Amino acid sequence: MSTKVSMETVDVSVNENRSVELCKGEIPGARPVHHTVKAGSELKFSGNAGYYHIIILISGNAELITDGKSYKYSDRVTFVPAADKELTIKANTDVQILEIQWDIFPEDAAMLEEYKTEFPVNVPYQDSIQYIDPNKSKKTISRMMIPQRVIPRFSIGSVESVDRDTVRAHSHPMLDQFFFSFPENEMDVVIDGEPIHMTGNIIMHIPLGADHGVEVYDGKHMHYMWIDFMPDNELALKRLDASHHPTGEQRSF
Repeated sequence: MSTKVSMETVDVSVNENRSVELCKGEIPGARPVHHTVKAGSELKFSGNAGYYHIIILISGNAELITDGKSYKYSDRVTFVPAADKELTIKANTDVQILEIQWDIFPEDAAMLEEYKTEFPVNVPYQDSIQYIDPNKSKKTISRMMIPQRVIPRFSIGSVESVDRDTVRAHSHPMLDQFFFSFPENEMDVVIDGEPIHMTGNIIMHIPLGADHGVEVYDGKHMHYMWIDFMPDNELALKRLDASHHPTGEQRSF
């Protein structure tokens, strides 16, 4: 295709503890890392690393321990410890984790105070705020897993639908973005008019400013995360505020 798109498939079949950085250098300050943690093993993250550890538990049963407190989850949850606190993840079953390492800027302390962020940020997937926006159908379920104004210059959410549905083509040059597909996903991502088939466990960098949309077909399940980084924070916040409207409902398929 004429537009260069970076994408990688995550190998979830490995039978060992492993951490792999994905899409290296695609978005300044952002490092996606896929972790496989086998049952009975631990994964430790240091504090004061100069970046946020944004943890998405994709699958498995795990205990997350930080700042003297313990949190137990099965399957999907988004979790961000305070940047100066260590985090230990104990895998009770085999666990798949997507971590986003997101660099801290000098102005972040003031932004966190303005946002009144309380760490650890801790959002079970089923409790995510659902929203509508003009690019999606009424059938589509969209979620804000971490809304804007929680972690500086960052937001993450998901889009889900079944059978035939469409996310209309749109662009946002003020928001740099990864897509990451949940294991059950199967859809086409359409970038600058050209379709790219995307199944589960794939990360894709949406080229900054490119027109992009999604098509899902009969008998298929669209379910992916959008992961937003804000090189122009003011314009990005205006865009998200204008396009993401909470529904006040909790739907599921």
